[in-house]
Amino acid sequence: MAAATTRLAARAESIFRDLGYDVERYGEELRATRKWRTVHVTTQSPEEAPDTGQFRCFAVEADRAEAVREELRAGDHPYDWAVVAVSDDDYDVLHPDAGTLQAP
Repeated sequence: MAAATTRLAARAESIFRDLGYDVERYGEELRATRKWRTVHVTTQSPEEAPDTGQFRCFAVEADRAEAVREELRAGDHPYDWAVVAVSDDDYDVLHPDAGTLQAP
């Protein structure tokens, strides 16, 4: 599982850098900053992730993304969130209400 988590963190770092964010890595956690916005990016499950930050992104394998989205929707979280569904060569973004947004 550690190898998959490391791969997800590396892919998430690449995705956010491609989107123009400055990315700092703290183990498997990332802090992506662009202009005024800081997004805390994690590969942890919602129940394991810290509650820090106003914006949180969960980077998960594509086949788990919808389940993680539903888990987040069922909870009460002190941050805005999104799920990045990562596959080998692509990604999609799932928001709480908007469904899936295709990667550019």
